[in-house]
Amino acid sequence: MNASGVSISTISATRHHSFLAAALLLAGCVTERGYEGPALAADERVLVRADPVVSAGAPVQVRLRRVDGRELGLAASQVELPPGKHEFLVDCRVAESGSVRRFTVSAELEGGGRYRLVAQATTRNCEAVELIGD
Repeated sequence: MNASGVSISTISATRHHSFLAAALLLAGCVTERGYEGPALAADERVLVRADPVVSAGAPVQVRLRRVDGRELGLAASQVELPPGKHEFLVDCRVAESGSVRRFTVSAELEGGGRYRLVAQATTRNCEAVELIGD
């Protein structure tokens, strides 16, 4: 016990839970580079992100699985690419129903562009995923 009457193990457990919560929040915030070679300038690269959203009143998670045949890490929520034609394999999960559907999205992307993968979903199912410019 400390001077306030709080158990030291309680304080330690609270800090541990806070650290875990922060780690989980950051886990989906990783940008992966989807090309070899030196880094591209901002006007020569493309950023594509998949964010959790709320659609039809239900939380929907869009997750990048693969880009141009290359697997992405579990924590990746954004990928940096050279301009050109790209193919994305995307999972879309509706939290309320637990439904998960997989989609392939292909697009020609311009250098300097920022894009977002967006779900079209109901409370029960993900109907489509589309790529839109930010």
